Amino acid sequence: MEKTKHTVELASIDFEQALKYLGYRNMTLDDSMEDLLESCQSEVINSARPSFVYQVHDYKDGVIKDSSFVLEGKTIIDHLSECDKVIMLCVTLSGGIDALIRRKQISQMAAAAVIDSLASYAVDQVCDMALSIIMKDYANYEMTYRYGIGYGDFPLENQQKFLDALNAGRLLGVSTSDSHMLIPTKTVTCIIGLGHNIEPSKKANI
Repeated sequence: MEKTKHTVELASIDFEQALKYLGYRNMTLDDSMEDLLESCQSEVINSARPSFVYQVHDYKDGVIKDSSFVLEGKTIIDHLSECDKVIMLCVTLSGGIDALIRRKQISQMAAAAVIDSLASYAVDQVCDMALSIIMKDYANYEMTYRYGIGYGDFPLENQQKFLDALNAGRLLGVSTSDSHMLIPTKTVTCIIGLGHNIEPSKKANI
């Protein structure tokens, strides 16, 4: 079963999407904001080490076959109801981003906020890149959107068990806090369903 660290290159970040985290929507940015975005983007790209690990398992009736991870909650079971395989995925930008944000918070709060927003969207971009790579082997399947640990009634308390199943601690250096939050913070854990007749409302947009 796949348990290998994969790395990708983050060349740029979609400013328009990232700024939604700051409350900017369809707004014209002045020169100073454009300059700040460009500067912060460079720092994010230089500090990030985007990587991911994944497994693909057969799936039936709420059971991920040949995995130590046990699904709990009605919402995730419903999400996967048309699927016969699942992708278990962990993506991270690495701890360098957390260190960068902490440094900026000491003296450059505006830059810290922008970097936080850029990195939050950047990890989503890396998720899409990871899935594009993975789906090359499953081109005949439809894919659900990503379902994160802690969504709906899918218990956040299972975060560490999910990481353990992927060996993400050793491979990516990802762990959880006492409150089950991911460390580094710019990390995503999720399950994606694969099937042949997935309900449109559950399909991924990529």
